[in-house]
Amino acid sequence: MGYTSFVARRLAQSHSHNRFVSFLTLFAIIGLAIGTMALLITVSILNGFEKKITENVSSFTSNIEIRGFENVPLPDYVSTLKTIASEQNVKSVSPFVIHEAMIRVHRTRPANAPSTDGILLKGILPKYDNSSLRNEIKSGRYDLNSAGSMGPLLIGSKLARRLQVEVGDTVFVFGIEGIPSPLNPPKVLSFVVTGIYETGMSDYDDIYGYTNLASAAYLFNLPADNVSGFDVMVNNLNKLETTSHRLEEVLGYPYYPRTMYQMYRNLFAWIELQKKPIPIVMALIIIVAAFNVIGTLLMIVLEKINAVGILKTLGATRGAITKIFLAQGAFIGAAGTLAGSALAYLLLEIQKRYSIIHIPGDVYFMNTVPVSMHVSDFLLIGGIAFVLSLLASYLPARTASGFDPLESVRFY
Repeated sequence: MGYTSFVARRLAQSHSHNRFVSFLTLFAIIGLAIGTMALLITVSILNGFEKKITENVSSFTSNIEIRGFENVPLPDYVSTLKTIASEQNVKSVSPFVIHEAMIRVHRTRPANAPSTDGILLKGILPKYDNSSLRNEIKSGRYDLNSAGSMGPLLIGSKLARRLQVEVGDTVFVFGIEGIPSPLNPPKVLSFVVTGIYETGMSDYDDIYGYTNLASAAYLFNLPADNVSGFDVMVNNLNKLETTSHRLEEVLGYPYYPRTMYQMYRNLFAWIELQKKPIPIVMALIIIVAAFNVIGTLLMIVLEKINAVGILKTLGATRGAITKIFLAQGAFIGAAGTLAGSALAYLLLEIQKRYSIIHIPGDVYFMNTVPVSMHVSDFLLIGGIAFVLSLLASYLPARTASGFDPLESVRFY
């Protein structure tokens, strides 16, 4: 850009006679940096929420849950498991038995805690378990082998704290079918707590209990080869709906597959709702930053009107004057965008590594603010901010180039 870039750099230097210009330039850069940083942090956190919730829901439950229509038991689970596993995009299949139950703590000492509570007891086969339960054990061990006459039990940390239960304690679980009465007594089975898990998702830590398939089937009066359903994990989430429809066609009635997006419709709808205003917010913040750039350059034009007149007197064309102030706008745009992007990356990386900001797990399905940074977001938001800053520079630049040289030199 020749001498025009040299003149533009001189406009940004902070000598004693143009500190006001330097202050305006710094102010514009800070404004653009804050806008860029705010957008990047917002988008990265929303991406983090979507990613973390999807991971938590899919890893702890399943991508597709197959139940019986109106929750009827499903017979001959071994052959059905083979049929499901043979389908394309199916990664793994885990049969399960699940039902509501009552848990009662066997206490040997007084305690200021409830001794009875409701749970959702889920029986699984450890060799087929495709959830992340093994990795979520915080106390005890992942052990679903029966201990003599007692069944094994894994419970959530929130339920354990409420009942004041520890690993090794004995509890009683009542399998309730219909209304308990002398003619319909509930089955009771004693369990030993072999492990306590913590997922960070309050809905699971508060109510779910896990045991082996045989103990759950006995407690809920199911035949040995019957199950409540199947947890299916897939290789490609983008083909989740297609795989679900295919399984429904192959298995037929009474098998009823549902994807995790159907089971947790409200949760994923909430995420999408949070993301919808982002383009509007992005536009407003960047437009404000663009007006800030316009105002700053107009003030610089007024401050440097004498210099513009001298340059035009020496032969500078309108195009050259325009380039000088466009270069000034490009400098503000580049500096603000880079500073905002760098600061956003630093703050997001700190949160990602050290989890400084915590949130209530019973509301957000996690305990800390999640972060997911994408290079494409940084390039898109940074690029838009820079381009708009450059476009915003055009009006002041053309204004400066249109000044009359004689009037410009005489202006003080």
